[in-house]
Amino acid sequence: MYEMRAEPSTELGRLLWHVIAKDTTLSTLCGSLLSPDRAPLPAAEPASDHYCAACMHAVRAQGEAVTEDRA
Repeated sequence: MYEMRAEPSTELGRLLWHVIAKDTTLSTLCGSLLSPDRAPLPAAEPASDHYCAACMHAVRAQGEAVTEDRA
């Protein structure tokens, strides 16, 4: 199972969710580096949530590879 982390986007009130790589907590599946000292996001609801397309593609590819191995 993968862990996800929301990062503030350049657009006000928007969060971008990344999938964290399993071998480290400072990088994502898309290759973005996460700041270890970033403050937690505020509890207020963001205007919108979005998911990193590159991270989602990497998770899907991993799932397809596991499914093919079991077939």
